[in-house]
Amino acid sequence: MFVWYTDLEERLPRLLDCLGALCASLEEKDEPVPSWVTRGLPSAREAASEYAGLPPQDWPDRVLEKTQRFALEMAVACIPFGDLAEAVQQGEGCWSPSLEFAWQWAMVAAQLGSELGEAYAVVLAARLRPKAYGTFLRDLFRLWCARLRGQTAFFLEGRNRIGQCSNLTLEMGLQAVARLEDAALAREVVRFLRERKIEVPLSLFSLQCALDRVLGATENPVEGRRARLVVLQSMQSPGKDDERRALERFRPLLRPLPLMAWPQSLSWADTLRQEFPWMEAAINALERQQVLAQRLGADSLRLRPLLLLGPAGMGKTRFLRRLGESLGAQTIFVPLAGSNDNMLLKGSARGWSNARPGFLVERMLEQRCPNPIVILDEIDKVGLGRNNGRVWETLLTLLEPASSRRVLDEFLLGEVDYSAISWVATANRLEELPLPLRSRWEIVSVGFPEAEDFDRIFENLQQDVAREYGVDPAALPALDRAVRDRLQRAFARNPRSLRALRGVVCRLLEMQAMAERPSDRNSGWLQ
Repeated sequence: MFVWYTDLEERLPRLLDCLGALCASLEEKDEPVPSWVTRGLPSAREAASEYAGLPPQDWPDRVLEKTQRFALEMAVACIPFGDLAEAVQQGEGCWSPSLEFAWQWAMVAAQLGSELGEAYAVVLAARLRPKAYGTFLRDLFRLWCARLRGQTAFFLEGRNRIGQCSNLTLEMGLQAVARLEDAALAREVVRFLRERKIEVPLSLFSLQCALDRVLGATENPVEGRRARLVVLQSMQSPGKDDERRALERFRPLLRPLPLMAWPQSLSWADTLRQEFPWMEAAINALERQQVLAQRLGADSLRLRPLLLLGPAGMGKTRFLRRLGESLGAQTIFVPLAGSNDNMLLKGSARGWSNARPGFLVERMLEQRCPNPIVILDEIDKVGLGRNNGRVWETLLTLLEPASSRRVLDEFLLGEVDYSAISWVATANRLEELPLPLRSRWEIVSVGFPEAEDFDRIFENLQQDVAREYGVDPAALPALDRAVRDRLQRAFARNPRSLRALRGVVCRLLEMQAMAERPSDRNSGWLQ
């Protein structure tokens, strides 16, 4: 047993007086006092008055045993879910703060020789001082592990305490891991969980998150020597079981995830030039970023914030989607037109029926990717209302490298690292974009396609339609060459909207499909 000291002559009478005041307070409010407290308090007072000034070994055995058990039961009663937990947490009195009140009772039990009281005293002291006692907790965890190993029953102080001792030992280990960040110790805790066939209680959820983080930091990279990043720095314990189930999903983000890398070559840029010749300025800007990053040894894919500015219907959104595909990157599409609710980005607080994490962190979990390309579509049309905070103000935080590393999610109640995200956006006009947000972007103006770009554009549009139907482009109805020529001449006169051109192509394909039906009345539509 570890050496514990508390001045029983001073502390025990004071605690008993405080307990008496608590009982009186409960009775005044017509709230019940646990019967075991009512029965045990007079005996404990008598023991304190007669023997508190003596060493425990000089106490009569029966008195020592009863007082020790009463002190231990009081410690357990004052922690969450205990008989007196609600009473000591409400209002102010000599029993506040409740956790320290419980710890003092555990210290008395330990001083009187209770091994279980010692375990509670250690755990409660760790809760009171979250950064202290690391090595002490580790040593005590290993001691109790050895005592419990292979045991199906563990009798201590007259009762089978296997459940209590297992949970206390587990918390000692988790608290030690959180302080020492010792990977070997973390693996010992995991082994203990498997051997005892127990789960981490809801109240220790945040410590379980710390365990995951320490274990993840020592894992070998999933793919070769690729760099990795921890997306979620922490999560606070849930208050309800359904919240725990929701939070459990996000535990993989507590461990390092591999960062996507730049492609080995610049072939993606050549592919995009063929598909989007009028996007040359944007492709050049992106190409330069890869060349510089790889020249400096930064293999992880990360783009500086890029905003494509140009009239509606110029293919800006389609270009950014194809950019992600060409780079082999995960992409997240966020339509911002008319968006007023900041919960989309920062999550909504627990307790509401529609509470959920931020949209981006949910998608990062689904993709298991810490550095996706995020497409903010029509950023100039973002709402300026203040419902749950302004969206564009949160975007400022996310776009700034320093502040984006630790962004609080109001549902997870933990800090999310968005610093590796590549941000790209589209806008039709800059006038509506707040100046502080505008300054965060490299702005590339998108011009109109040229007449000679028609063949490539027409092929792209057919591929888009085929993709929608899940077929090969060769399966689409073949348009008459004369129809296509007339369409090309019309485009050369006014190449101002690829979106409008797409609508025309879709209608022509539909009409051609009708014409090819085995029916005389539909023939000749396109002649």
